[in-house]
Amino acid sequence: MIGFSIPPELNKKFESITKKKHKTKSEFFREVLDAYFKTVDSAVFRKEKFDPKEADLAKILKSYWNLRSSGGLKTIVIGLGVVVKNGRVLIGGRKEKDEWVENLTWVFPGGKMDSLDFEESIQSEVKKETGLKVKVENLVAARIHPDSGFKSVQIVALYFHCSPISDRKEKPGGDLSQLKWVRPTDVFKYFTTSTCDEVTKFLVTLEKSS
Repeated sequence: MIGFSIPPELNKKFESITKKKHKTKSEFFREVLDAYFKTVDSAVFRKEKFDPKEADLAKILKSYWNLRSSGGLKTIVIGLGVVVKNGRVLIGGRKEKDEWVENLTWVFPGGKMDSLDFEESIQSEVKKETGLKVKVENLVAARIHPDSGFKSVQIVALYFHCSPISDRKEKPGGDLSQLKWVRPTDVFKYFTTSTCDEVTKFLVTLEKSS
């Protein structure tokens, strides 16, 4: 991966954010993104659909990861697809214990993102674990995963709303041994780790609209 420098004033903003106390991990990460989005015309942004390939967002996230890693903290970025079809959400059962997050059993399909091309990465990871080709609709949430039990490792999780773009039947692959389509709020019956606030709200909204 290629590193790049950032202006001193932006660096100060990041440092200020990382020193603050926050109610949730999700709120902490949102403020990092807000440091950039405050410079964007909010009225225009609200009217347009979020583009996961947006270059400036990728740069701001990379800057944040570099700042966190400079203190010796390893950052792993995970992309997760909240795949929705006919009012149901696709979840997968893991084959074995996760290296970094304890008690991880059922999950949204996805995996480690080595590229800042978010759309291509999440499509690739979802296909690897489900066999499905998907369209990335929008970014639902971003957070520092609170369930990682390793002080030297930080898991950054990005959750994307995805839709299948073919009638091909799903097939488990990668780290997953089985797949299930469940009602949105039934996700909580399977997951044994925390779900961030934004994803919870998204699932509840899906449930009400189905």
